[in-house]
Formats: sequence, structure tokens, C-alpha cells
Amino acid sequence: MISALFLLVIVSTALLFGNEFSVGFFVHPSLTRADHRAFLPAIQVFARLFGKVMPVWMPLTLALHLFLLWLTWRWPASHTLFLISAVTLWIIIIVFSLVGPVPINDQVKAWELAHLPEDWEAKRRRWDVQNAARVVLIGLAFIALVLSFRTLPLHG
Repeated sequence: MISALFLLVIVSTALLFGNEFSVGFFVHPSLTRADHRAFLPAIQVFARLFGKVMPVWMPLTLALHLFLLWLTWRWPASHTLFLISAVTLWIIIIVFSLVGPVPINDQVKAWELAHLPEDWEAKRRRWDVQNAARVVLIGLAFIALVLSFRTLPLHG
């Protein structure tokens, strides 16, 4: 049962990491190379979609991490340390998202192509940097989770 739960959390975290990585390093850079008139409507579609999905997906992933930690608390120290690291990183990721990229995404969703704010390009660049930092944090959380799973006692 615990192994299956671990695999579910690993898959969820891997999908989240892949999603954020692809948006941050492939989709968004491709769109920003285009004229902003073509870029903005497309990025608004993503901002609206992820504005609905991520507030559920990220906390659910954290909750699953916490549940795993609770179930395996008395296991070997290395396992627990890696899992505590993953949980801590997820808390940081969620707080960072709420104070960094999410407010920018909320602004982007409301922008009108004919009336873009003067600093719209600076805000999008700031989002790029913050999202890159978030991708790194999610990647580190994923590595910690996988290392925790690898130290899972065979009788677990």
C-alpha cells in the first residue's frame, strides 16, 4: 500500500515538474518570440487553465507528501530526512507561487491587448525568472521524493 502511494506521489510530482518545465522552457519562450499580439491571447489561455488546475494540484501533492511522511515517520532516518526535505520544499514552492508567479498570472489574465500596462514586458520577464526558480524547486522536491522512495524499507 505504501509503495503504491509513493508511486502515485512520484507520478503526480513528475507530471507537475514536467508541466512547469515545459511551460517555462518551451511553451512560454516560443510564444514570447512572437509578436506580443499573438503571444498574449495564447498565454492568457494557459494562465486561465493553470489558474484553475494548480490551486488544486499543488496542495494535493503537498497533502500526499505529508500523508506519506505521517505513515512512514518511524522508518530509517535517511528516508525520513529525504521526505521531510520534499515536504519542506513543497511548502516553499506553494508560498513562493502565491507571492510570485500567481499574482502576475492574475494580472495577465485581465490584460486587454489594446490597453497593455506600460510594464507588461517587465512583468512577463519577472514571471519567467520566478517560474524558472519554481521549476528548480519542484525538481529538487522530486529528487528528494525519489531518494526517499529508494531508501524505503523492503518490508514497507
